[in-house]
Amino acid sequence: MTAHRLRGLRPWEQVVYALEKALKAFVIAFLLLPAALVIVLSFSNDTNLAFPPTTWGLGQYEALFNSDYWISAIGMSFVTSIPTALLCAVVGVPAALALERSRMRFKGPLWGFAVAPLVLPGVAYAVALYTFYIDVRLIGTIPGVILAQSMLALPFVIIIVAAGLRRIPQELELVAMSLGASTMRATWGITLRLLAPSIAASTLLAFMVTFDEAVLVTFLGGGEIVTLPKATYDSVRDGLDPVITAIASLLMLFTGALMLLTTRLRGDGEQPWGS
Repeated sequence: MTAHRLRGLRPWEQVVYALEKALKAFVIAFLLLPAALVIVLSFSNDTNLAFPPTTWGLGQYEALFNSDYWISAIGMSFVTSIPTALLCAVVGVPAALALERSRMRFKGPLWGFAVAPLVLPGVAYAVALYTFYIDVRLIGTIPGVILAQSMLALPFVIIIVAAGLRRIPQELELVAMSLGASTMRATWGITLRLLAPSIAASTLLAFMVTFDEAVLVTFLGGGEIVTLPKATYDSVRDGLDPVITAIASLLMLFTGALMLLTTRLRGDGEQPWGS
């Protein structure tokens, strides 16, 4: 609000406006202060977490990149998250097309099943999968973790891709088919091309959800599969390792970059199809 418009307000309106600004600033500071504190502590060379640090440097980052345990955990996170995101895209895109563009019956209940993992308690889901995985001998296997995490991330892909489909006129496919294109060619050449930003954004979001997941890995990893979130949880439980501050800082930077990329991709996908 400009100063000229602010002077035109009544005194009580100016007070309300000032309180609103102060409340917004407090909420933003409340949310950002813990992250800022972690980043500051990541540049401490102390062997124990203490604020303010008594010595400064890059010791925590050096310890992180010189640790086989942490590097292995980071690598395992990518090994499980990338295939999970790709699998979610392969399954989620056709599912969204079927739910949005087909005339099949019982689409309402099917939508409910598609988004059910979002409302199910993660621990209950993990316990149920654990009993099933014991019977099929998938405990402690990478494919088992990938399949479990795919069920958790799949709803995000379906929801985002379905939202993108609603912004693409179905008449475009009908026009293409009236000019001789087959249904598959019209869907592939028009709808999926216009849907590409939404597909990419949903795949990135599925990757982020999976990369940060610790409950399923804890239950289904069998102690053999240790991803970065599980390694961080184990470290906090067994003893607070200062290296966690460096890991958290890098994760915030990495997640923030992916979120910006996802937002940019979704923004591209929301452009009018004819522009």
